[in-house]
Amino acid sequence: MATTPPHEPDRINPQSPPETPMQPDEPAPVRPPEIEPSTPDIAEPDRGPDEIPQEALRTP
Repeated sequence: MATTPPHEPDRINPQSPPETPMQPDEPAPVRPPEIEPSTPDIAEPDRGPDEIPQEALRTP
């Protein structure tokens, strides 16, 4: 019992895997938020100014 330090069991235990995904998890959530707002921003002005002015003129 005194021969196995808390470092060895930590690596063998299933608690180590959850720590590894934590690193890649950080950059993953940071990329989606940047791509999400970028997609709507480009999609809106693409067909937005064409459909918005036509609808705005017909609505009023």
